[in-house]
Amino acid sequence: MNLKIIFKRLVLLNLLIISFFVISIFFIPESGMVESFNQSVEAPDIYFFLAIIWILAFFFNTYLLYNFKKFGKQMYLYIFLASLVLALIGGPVALDPLFYVLDGLAMSISGALLAMLYLTPISKNF
Repeated sequence: MNLKIIFKRLVLLNLLIISFFVISIFFIPESGMVESFNQSVEAPDIYFFLAIIWILAFFFNTYLLYNFKKFGKQMYLYIFLASLVLALIGGPVALDPLFYVLDGLAMSISGALLAMLYLTPISKNF
């Protein structure tokens, strides 16, 4: 299979998973135990502002990656690092099993995209 097609499908799959996370905040309730734990831990006030900026940057970067724009390749590394920093400053978070699995898949896809961006011939397309 063509490396470009695989890369584009991974970008779209990553977009789908992150979009599901964003939309599920409004429509899918958490289980009682997860909700009580998450309410007992407070994130810093600036966390939500930074998370919104990250979400907007992620969607913009997805467009750039899908269209093989050079700035998208450079920006993706910073978006990935920013997601790690956000996870660290956000404090402990409990997830339902579905979200836990999807979070693992999203991080795996992010790692695959980083490897493809910097270690495969696809990097020449940017």
